[in-house]
Amino acid sequence: MRIRSFFLSSAAALALGAATLPAAAQGMAADGDDGAAVEAPEDSEAGRPEEADDENVIVITAGAVRGTVVSDIPPQLELTEETIASYGASSIEDLLEALGPQTGSARGRGGGMPVILLNGQRIGSFRELRDLPPEAIERVQIFPEELALQYGYRPDQRVVNFILKDNFNQLSAELEYGQPTAGGFRSGEVEATLTRIDDGNRLNIDLEYQPSTRLTEAERGIVRDDGDSLGVVDETDFRTLQPSSDTFEANASWNRQIGGGTGLTLSGEYSHEESEALQGLSGASFVVPGSSPFSRTGEDEALRRLFPGAGVLRRDSSTDAAQAGAALNGNLSGWQWSLSGNYALTEQTVFTDRQGDTDALVAAIEAGDPNIDPFAADLGSGTAFVTDRAESTSQTADVTATIAGSPLDLPAGPVSLSLSTAFDWQDLESRTLRGGAPIASSDLSRSRGNVRANADLPITSVREGVLDAIGSLSVNLTAGYSELSDFGGLTEYGYGLRWEPVEDLVLLASVIGEEAAPTVAQLGDAVIVTPNVATFDIATGNTVFIDQITGGNPDLLAESRRDLKLSLNWSPGGSREQQLTFEYVKNRSEDVSSAFPALTPAIEAAFPDRVVRGADGNLLSIDARPVTFSEVEAERLRYGFSLRGEFGQDEEEEGGRRGGRGGGRPPFGRGPDGGRWNLSVFHNWSLDETVLIRPGVDRLDLLDGDVTGSGAPISRHTVELEGGVFLGGFGLRANANYTGKARVDGSDITGSSDLYFGDLFTLDLRLFADLDSQQGLTEAVPFLKGSRLSLDVENVFGGIRRVENGAGEVPLAYQPGYVDPVGRFVEIEFRKTF
Repeated sequence: MRIRSFFLSSAAALALGAATLPAAAQGMAADGDDGAAVEAPEDSEAGRPEEADDENVIVITAGAVRGTVVSDIPPQLELTEETIASYGASSIEDLLEALGPQTGSARGRGGGMPVILLNGQRIGSFRELRDLPPEAIERVQIFPEELALQYGYRPDQRVVNFILKDNFNQLSAELEYGQPTAGGFRSGEVEATLTRIDDGNRLNIDLEYQPSTRLTEAERGIVRDDGDSLGVVDETDFRTLQPSSDTFEANASWNRQIGGGTGLTLSGEYSHEESEALQGLSGASFVVPGSSPFSRTGEDEALRRLFPGAGVLRRDSSTDAAQAGAALNGNLSGWQWSLSGNYALTEQTVFTDRQGDTDALVAAIEAGDPNIDPFAADLGSGTAFVTDRAESTSQTADVTATIAGSPLDLPAGPVSLSLSTAFDWQDLESRTLRGGAPIASSDLSRSRGNVRANADLPITSVREGVLDAIGSLSVNLTAGYSELSDFGGLTEYGYGLRWEPVEDLVLLASVIGEEAAPTVAQLGDAVIVTPNVATFDIATGNTVFIDQITGGNPDLLAESRRDLKLSLNWSPGGSREQQLTFEYVKNRSEDVSSAFPALTPAIEAAFPDRVVRGADGNLLSIDARPVTFSEVEAERLRYGFSLRGEFGQDEEEEGGRRGGRGGGRPPFGRGPDGGRWNLSVFHNWSLDETVLIRPGVDRLDLLDGDVTGSGAPISRHTVELEGGVFLGGFGLRANANYTGKARVDGSDITGSSDLYFGDLFTLDLRLFADLDSQQGLTEAVPFLKGSRLSLDVENVFGGIRRVENGAGEVPLAYQPGYVDPVGRFVEIEFRKTF
C-alpha cells in the first residue's frame, strides 16, 4: 500500500504540474526530447530544485527524460548528440574507447569495461549495442561505480548509460587502410552497418572484414646471434614479429517493445579468424673435426648451420566463435526487472611446426662422413618437420535475473534495493598432439550458481530537509554467495558511504571483499610448445632462443580479495563541464592466479621446476603456464580533471540551447556559429606494489627492481590525456600517454646487469572532416553527402621505450623491433551514411 500511495501521489503531482504549465513552455516541450516538460540545464542535476531570484516566479521541475537513469546519484558527465559528434567515432565501441579516461576506474584490478546500460536498463551482452552508430545516440551519461549497485552489479566499475533516439534509420559503409611509416605490413577494414529504430524498436546488423599482412624481423632490422655461421641465409626473413591474419565478423541485434513497458532483445554474433606466423628455420650446431675431408683449417671447427632447403617453420591458427543471447526488460509496479541468457561456442586449432630429429646428421658430420659436406648450401634440406596440433573447444552459457526498485521510504528518501540471481556454465576441452600422437588433454567444466543483494539507504538529505546541516549521506551494502561445481562455496561482500557535505562535492568510500576462482582457461588451456622464442636471460645477460610452454595449470587455487576505495569528485559551480577527481585504492589478495612472470633470479629461485638449463648454464626452456602467488598488495592514487566547453555561440543561441530548444539545434554540432572542446588529464601514482610468491621467500617490490609481468616493470608514475576540438565540421582528437622510468634488478650472485627501462611519451592524433558541413563540396560531388574523411596517426613521434643494461647497451631481446614492432602507424578512413 505504501508503494502504491507513493506512485499515485507522484502521478498526481506531475498531472498538476502539466495543467499549470504555461502554453509557451508546453510548446517548447513539444519540440524537446520525447515530450519532456523542461530539459534540465546542463550544469545542474536533473530533478534538483532550482532557486528562484524572484519570489513571484513559479519554478517547475521536470520529470526524468526518457531513457535516463533515475537515481539520487547524479551523472559525473553527460554528452549531448552534438558533443558525441565531436569525437568523430564510428560506433559505440569507438566512443567508449575515446572516453577511456572518464570511464576508467582506479580499482586496480584492470581490464574491466564499465557497466553498460541502454536507455537506463541492463543489457544481456555488449554485442547488443557495440556496433550501433554514434548518430543513433541522443545522450550519454557516465556515473560513478556506486550506481552499479542499483543495477545488480558490484561497485567496482563505472556505469555508462546510452540513450538512443526514438526514431532513426541509417545505412553506413566504412573503408579503412593503414600501415606503419616504417613500412613492413598493411592492414585494412571493410564494414557495413544497418540501423533502424522505430518507436523504440531496434534492428542493427554489422558486417566487417579485416585483413592484415605479416611483418618480419628483417623488416625491422632485428639482429640475431644464433644465425648461420657461414652467413648463407638470414633467418630474420623467415620469422614474423606480427603474423598475417584475416578476420570476418557478423553481428546482429533485434529489439521489440512488446507492451506494458517490456522489451525483448535477441542478438547473435559469428567471427572467423585465421593467422599465419613464421617461426624461423630448422638448423643444427656441430663440430667439424680437423680430420674431416671437408675441414677448412685442419682443426676442429664449431659451426651453426640453418636449413633453408627444409622449409620454414610455421604456426597456423584458426578460430571460430559464435554467440547468441536474449534479454527481457520491463517494469512491475515501479520495480525494474531484467532476464537475460547467453551462449557462446569457440573452437580453435593451432598447428605448430617443430624441427625434426637431426641427431643422425650431426653424428655423421662429427664422425667425418665423406658423403656429407657440412659447408654445402643445401645441408639438411631433407630434414622433415614434426607438426604439433593443439585443439580446444570452449562453451559458456549463462542466465541472469535481476529486479531493482524501492521497497520503502525513509525520511531522507527511498531505499534502493536490487536482487539478482545467476547461473552460468563453462566447458573447456583441449588436447595436444605431437607428430600425430596425443601428449596432453583436458576436459574441464564448471557450473556456478550465484545470488547477490545490493541496498542503498539514505541517512540524511538536503533535498528532504533531514539533518541537512550534515549534507546528503547514504550507505550502501552488498552481499553475495556463489556455489561452484569445482571450488565449492565462494562469498562476496561490500559496504560504502556516499556523502555530499556541500553542493557539488561528493565523497565516496567503499570496501569490497570476495573469493574468486581461476578461470577455466587458466586451468585447462591446451598445452603448446613454441620453439625459438627470443628471451633475455637476466641471470646470464644473454639473449637466447628457447622453447616456451604455454597452457593451463589444473593446480591453481581460489583467490581471496579485499579492496578499499576513497574518492572525491568536485564540480565547481555545479557544472559538469568542470570536474576534479581524486581516487585512492588499496588492494590486497591471497592465492592469486597469475601468468608466469618474467624470468628474474628471484622468480627462478621461487619456481626452479619451471626452468631448464643446459650443462653450461644457458637457458633452454621455460614452462610459462599460470602460477599462484601467495599474496599481492597494491596501493594507488589517481587524480585529474576534466574540462569541456563551447565557443563562438551568440547569447541567443546559447540561451536557447540551455533552455532545451531541441528543434533549434544544428544537427551533429555542425552549426557555423560555434564549436566544442574538451580536455581530460589524469595522473596515476603507484604508491606500493608488492608480491609474496610463497612463505619463506623474500617479498618482491615491483616498484624497486622486481618484476612479475611479461618483462616490463611497473612504473611509479603514468599520465593519460584525452582532448579535442570540433568546429564547423572539422575535428581534432588527441590521446597521449606518459610512462615513467623503471628498472629490473639483475643477480648479485652471477653478476648480471640490471635493466633500465626509459620513460616513454606517445601521442595519437585523429583529424576528421564531416563533409556534410562543406556545402560547396557536396553540391559539386553529391556522392560525398553524408560522408566523413578521417586521418589517424598513432604514436606520432614514433616513440619506443629504450631498455639498456648497466653498460648502456640494448640487449638483443629488447631491440626496438621487439619492443614495438609497429611504431608510428597511419590510417585513413572514409565513412559514408545513406
